[in-house]
Amino acid sequence: MIDALNTHISRLQADTATGNTLAARTRSTDSEEALRAVASEFEALFVKQMLSSMRGTLNPENDLLHGGLSQDIFEDMLYDEYSKVMAKAGSIGIADLIVQQLK
Repeated sequence: MIDALNTHISRLQADTATGNTLAARTRSTDSEEALRAVASEFEALFVKQMLSSMRGTLNPENDLLHGGLSQDIFEDMLYDEYSKVMAKAGSIGIADLIVQQLK
């Protein structure tokens, strides 16, 4: 009986070391999803910085209906949403590269 128990414990330890247990696979899946979420957030932040830099090159005097500070705030929020959508679509691919590198 004790030999069977020791054999079972040895198998569990070997499965845990190789990641074959359900808990280990679940942790691995959860950590990969968390990594993907953080990488996607980083990509959105990068795209927002890029869009903000692009917006900074525009001359507000050329805008017919420049609304001042309120328009600047709205455009900032709009570009924030644009960056989130672009990152979620994976069109740039920075998040994929980060996940591959850190996996």
